[in-house]
Amino acid sequence: MDEQRERILRAAAEVLAERGFDAGRLRDVATTAGLSIGSLQHYFETRDALFREAFAWSIDDLIRRWRKAAVEEAGAWRRFELLVQALTSDPNLARRCATWIEFCASASRREELRDGVRRVHAEWQTMLSEIVHEGLRSQEFAPALPVDLAIGSLIVLVDGCEMAVAAGSGVTAESYAELMLGTARAVLGVRD
Repeated sequence: MDEQRERILRAAAEVLAERGFDAGRLRDVATTAGLSIGSLQHYFETRDALFREAFAWSIDDLIRRWRKAAVEEAGAWRRFELLVQALTSDPNLARRCATWIEFCASASRREELRDGVRRVHAEWQTMLSEIVHEGLRSQEFAPALPVDLAIGSLIVLVDGCEMAVAAGSGVTAESYAELMLGTARAVLGVRD
């Protein structure tokens, strides 16, 4: 990806986190990126197109990190631990969580944004399902709940933690990871 384009997308993600999809302006992005509005418009014709792509870029980066973390280890529980580490060790965790929450809130009002939210949920569900089913095959897991309910519980826990981090409620990267790992250990029936 073009370095300038990535700089603009990173700036737009910051603006999304700070102001939200509806209140963010091209001027805000240009200022954050250190560019003129004209330079910005060379890459993106509209504010909405820029913010949609910034969200997709931010999420694609996260998914790449999830996928990388999840394939580098053989054991199902270890893969899950690495996935949680990739999720919670993001150096821009608060910004990413705020961007996600802002985008979800905007998607509740704007149909054209809903596919992005669905894509993230589907990707997360796919990765969790792969890990859980691997853990069932290897007998690392003996879920306390039906498998679909266990996976669904972990998906909504991520959204809840993301909201808590974005809201500044005191949930840190460490407590986020601890909540995810502790809950998953119980729900999945992880065997030591």
